[in-house]
Amino acid sequence: MEQFNRFYLWGVETKYRMGLYFAAAVFVKGLVEALLGRWTVETLTLAEMLLACFLFACLETALFPPGRERQEEGRRKRIALWAGLANLIFAAGGWGLHWFPGVPVWGGLLLILFLEYGLGAMWYGLRLQERRDTAALNQSLRQFQGEA
Repeated sequence: MEQFNRFYLWGVETKYRMGLYFAAAVFVKGLVEALLGRWTVETLTLAEMLLACFLFACLETALFPPGRERQEEGRRKRIALWAGLANLIFAAGGWGLHWFPGVPVWGGLLLILFLEYGLGAMWYGLRLQERRDTAALNQSLRQFQGEA
């Protein structure tokens, strides 16, 4: 039962992250389409984006498992790997699967810049969550030590 609970919690965390990335991808796709004068998004493109977001969320959860102590050792390598995977999956996926047809080269560069900004914002959010969790744990420890 413990293994099932762990797997279930992993799934919840992974689906949350996947949903966040998918919402961002669909927003950007819709915005680009609107700017190009098109008002539809193909279902196949949405499915590809959803799978890409799921893949990235799985890899992200494996690199930074929730509920486990953050190890400082190897942290920079994991962050670099996380950013590299994000660029590979989203930038290469967008280019290779033609998620943004008709976008000029400067628009593609702008999309990559937007991706980098989004990754920075996500990393900042993860750091804030980590600090909040650490502060809550430290507070609980102080309370426990005061009772003992």
